[in-house]
Amino acid sequence: MSYYNNHNYGSTYGSGRASGAGSMDGNSKLIEDENEDLTTQLRSKVKTLKSMTIDIGNEVRYQNKMLADMDDDMGKSGSILDRTVKRLGVMSRSLHNYHTPILFAFVFFVFLLLWLALKFR
Repeated sequence: MSYYNNHNYGSTYGSGRASGAGSMDGNSKLIEDENEDLTTQLRSKVKTLKSMTIDIGNEVRYQNKMLADMDDDMGKSGSILDRTVKRLGVMSRSLHNYHTPILFAFVFFVFLLLWLALKFR
C-alpha cells in the first residue's frame, strides 16, 4: 500500500472530511446549546442586577428625603435652642443674678449624687 495513495488511505482509515464534518455538526450543536444556556443565565443575571439597581436607586431617594427632613428638623431645633440661649442670657443679666449660682450648684449636686450612685452600686 502506497502512502501517497489517497483513495486507499481514505478507504482504509476513513475519510477525514466526512468524519470531521459529522463531528463538527455535533460539536457546533453542543456549542450552540451551551451558548444558549450561558446567554439565558447572563440574561437572568442582568435582569437581577437591573432590579437591584432600581431598588438601590429607590432606597437612595428615600434616604435623601429622610436626610432632608432631618436637616429641616435640626434647623428648627437649632433656632429653638438659639432663642432659649438668648433668653437665658437675658435672664442672667437681669437683676436676679443670684438664681444662676444656685441653679449651677443644684445641677452640680444632682450630678454628684448620680455619680456616687453609679460608682457604689
